[in-house]
Amino acid sequence: MSGAFIFRTATAADIDAMRAAEQKAGEIFRAIGYDFCADAQNRAPEEHFRVIAAGVTYVAEGPAGEIAGFAMFEPMDSEVHLVEIDVIPKCQKNGLARRLIALGEAWALAKGFDAMTLTTYRDVSWNAPFYRRLGFVDFEPGPEREGLLETIAKEADWGFAFRPRIAMRKLLE
Repeated sequence: MSGAFIFRTATAADIDAMRAAEQKAGEIFRAIGYDFCADAQNRAPEEHFRVIAAGVTYVAEGPAGEIAGFAMFEPMDSEVHLVEIDVIPKCQKNGLARRLIALGEAWALAKGFDAMTLTTYRDVSWNAPFYRRLGFVDFEPGPEREGLLETIAKEADWGFAFRPRIAMRKLLE
C-alpha cells in the first residue's frame, strides 16, 4: 500500500503538518494505557528545524497531499539516530514506517554511517518488537555514546521513562 504515497525529504513548510501527524499518531497509545504519550507535548517547531538542518527528515505524503507519516534522523555519536517516527492511525500497517526507515538507512549509508540507533518502548508491539523485525537489537549504550545517553536522559525528563524503554542498534549494509 505504500505505493500510493510519495516519499520525499521534508522542508520547513511541512513542520505544521508533521506536528499534526505526531499528535494523531500518539493517540494510539491510549489503547494500551500509555495516555502520557498521547498527552505529551509535540516536538517544538524549532526541534524539527534543527533535525532538518542537522540530518534528514522524510515524509510520506498521501494522494491528497496530506502528511501521513514522517521519520527524523540525525548524526549522533558517529552513527545515525532515529529521532522520531510517526504514522497517522488510518495509514498504519501499510508499510509506511518500514519505507521511511529504509530511506533513513539509505541516507545514512550514503553519508558513510554504518549503524543506526533508536530508543523505544520495550513492550509495545509497534515499538521494540517491530524494530527487531527490521534487524535492530537491544543494547546498553556506554559512556562513548554521550549523545544517546543525553537523549535517554531527556526522554526521562519528558516522562517517557514511566514505562520500560530500551536503546536499540542496527548495523547497516
